[in-house]
Amino acid sequence: MRALFITLVAFAAAACGGGPGKPDGGSDAGDRPPCVQGVATTHLELINACTDALKIEKNPTLPLRLPDGGLPPLP
Repeated sequence: MRALFITLVAFAAAACGGGPGKPDGGSDAGDRPPCVQGVATTHLELINACTDALKIEKNPTLPLRLPDGGLPPLP
């Protein structure tokens, strides 16, 4: 359930924010639909809702990863 919530928040944040290389956080006109103001009642409104959420970039250390990015075989 928590993963679903985090995914929905990430999609909502991406709906209105700029992509990489856009330091002001804005988006080009026409590349995304405008964000939805107010209470979201449908799936599309929810994923396109405006937000002022803080973006968090995570770079986890995964010690079991092999050099090619795969995982070791199960014991």
